[in-house]
Amino acid sequence: MKLSFSEFSIDRETAELLINGTIYAIDERNIMLIQLLANSYPEYCSKQDCLDKIWVGTVVSDMSLSKLVSDTRKIFSKAGYSEPLIQTVHGRGYRLEHVLGKQLSLQTQPSTADGLAASPQAAQKTPFTSAPFIERRKKIAPISWWEIFAKVLIALLLVLALIFQFWLGGANSDSVTTQTKNLNYSEPTKALGRVLWVDDHPENNLAEKAYLEEKNIGVYNTVTSEEALMLLSMYHYQAVISDMGRHGDSLAGLKLLQAIRAAGYDTDFYLYTYVESPGVIDAIAKSGGQAVVIDSDALYELILAHF
Repeated sequence: MKLSFSEFSIDRETAELLINGTIYAIDERNIMLIQLLANSYPEYCSKQDCLDKIWVGTVVSDMSLSKLVSDTRKIFSKAGYSEPLIQTVHGRGYRLEHVLGKQLSLQTQPSTADGLAASPQAAQKTPFTSAPFIERRKKIAPISWWEIFAKVLIALLLVLALIFQFWLGGANSDSVTTQTKNLNYSEPTKALGRVLWVDDHPENNLAEKAYLEEKNIGVYNTVTSEEALMLLSMYHYQAVISDMGRHGDSLAGLKLLQAIRAAGYDTDFYLYTYVESPGVIDAIAKSGGQAVVIDSDALYELILAHF
């Protein structure tokens, strides 16, 4: 089957993308995604429907779908297609860009979606993404009285430590000023909730922070794991976002996650990094984390799902 548009065409039989007279190889799952969204247009295609039709008989998480969408956009962009391709319907699914969707939806038949699921070629293809990360959530056990007492005691000790620190600051105010610079937070009026972001280079995440604040989500920034644990004892957060390496420790993010779980907090934890390796994904999952994220769109979807 061939899908044609004013600036490109896709031949599913040969797995080729033709743009401006140049042919590019394209993965079967990229084609299946475009065709599935065309079948659904003008409605969006839900995440679950995409997962069921593209990864037939395979258990994968939303991260695999987010990466497939991101990779598809990059393939078209690198091939010279500069127009919008796929729209993200936050928290629900994906839809083709309107002009493109109207053109392609005329070329597809309703039965094509079923054909996608039954395609033996699609089922036998090597997965386009790396080993999928299956989301694991820690079961919340009933909290006993001694656990409540321990948490209250820890909170009191932290408060006393802060009071003592400020008391020392009377003799050395410059030291206190330097330490408190590491903690920055902004909470919009009528905020829907809070996110704790731990990164020793917060300037790298200004765009993501601004996006979340536009969605009325308070973002608390800190640069150390110690301050992150202190804030978790003082406030309720819907999620924790952390980088991996900080202050010379290449595993600081993983150690923070382990410390959070050891302290009894079940707040969802997302590692936001540049490289998604199977080893990192496995380590975060085994320590009780929810996901390893390398794409801002995927991060937005995971965070907004909490509100």
